Amino acid sequence: MPSFTQSVLTGVLGLPLFAFGTAMATEPTQPATIALVELPWAVSLDMIGYRVRIDGVKPDGRRYVFATNSAASMHLSVTLEAVSGQATEQGCLAHLERIARTSPEQPQQNITRYEIRHVPVIDYLLPETNGATVDQLHLFACVRKDNVYADIHVAKTGFTTGDDSRLRAVLQSLDIVPAPLAGSLDHFRAGSAPYLQGHFSQAIPHYEQAIALEQAHSTLEKAVWRLLVHNLGVAYGMTGDFTRAKATLDYGLSQDPANSLFHYHLARTYAGMNDREKAMQSLHAAFRNDRQREAGDRIPDPRQDVSFRRFMLDPTFRDLAEALMQPAI
Repeated sequence: MPSFTQSVLTGVLGLPLFAFGTAMATEPTQPATIALVELPWAVSLDMIGYRVRIDGVKPDGRRYVFATNSAASMHLSVTLEAVSGQATEQGCLAHLERIARTSPEQPQQNITRYEIRHVPVIDYLLPETNGATVDQLHLFACVRKDNVYADIHVAKTGFTTGDDSRLRAVLQSLDIVPAPLAGSLDHFRAGSAPYLQGHFSQAIPHYEQAIALEQAHSTLEKAVWRLLVHNLGVAYGMTGDFTRAKATLDYGLSQDPANSLFHYHLARTYAGMNDREKAMQSLHAAFRNDRQREAGDRIPDPRQDVSFRRFMLDPTFRDLAEALMQPAI
């Protein structure tokens, strides 16, 4: 992935949190469903009283949700991970044993193993960490279905007798249900995981689905929609499909005509199509609109962009590139 594309990603949505999706800070009013976008089923948990802080997809493709219940000093995380083969009971047990072996400052004899509704669980009490008393009770559970493992972690700080029942109640609510229909944000998140790894061909189908859903019914925030169009255009370009890259960026400019990055990537696309004149026109439009923005990351120097390497040997194009990089008067 070009380095300036990574800058755009972090600049628009901010910090490494983008890798997981946007922070939601919402409180479910009914059992929450957590799913991988390509699967027909979801994990359902009673998260009433919790506020969802993170809900998205990690760069390695794992679905991740993190929620807190501040009033009860509890937090909850759920991770769904697809594997190459069938998920097994032995795989779940091995996962929990790895957690038990690596539990910080925790003697092995204090780890309890049992089941809740046929789901294997381990728990332990962490009296202190870094010399401070915390009395954290941790419960870990593992669920398997098809080729997916679901890791559920519930914890409470300041444990007192009887608090374990509150944590176990969350796991007792665990169920496998039909997945809700995936929306454009779900597909955007699913596409962004391989995109951030440079696996553009894997990102494209999810981004295409997100664009199609947005064209039928727009639901994304403007910043996320811009990033979706930008990423799909770049992904097409990086796989050599300049015709679809141009169509995507044309769509973006039809809705957001002053977007300097759309113009810039359209110039790169024209360069890939060996159309010097249109590349120059789009570059000029990119810098004209970029200078009118009040703030934000600036578009890159075309003289250093490998997309324009062949054109930099042309005096007319080189003169334009030099002129565009001069400070505005």
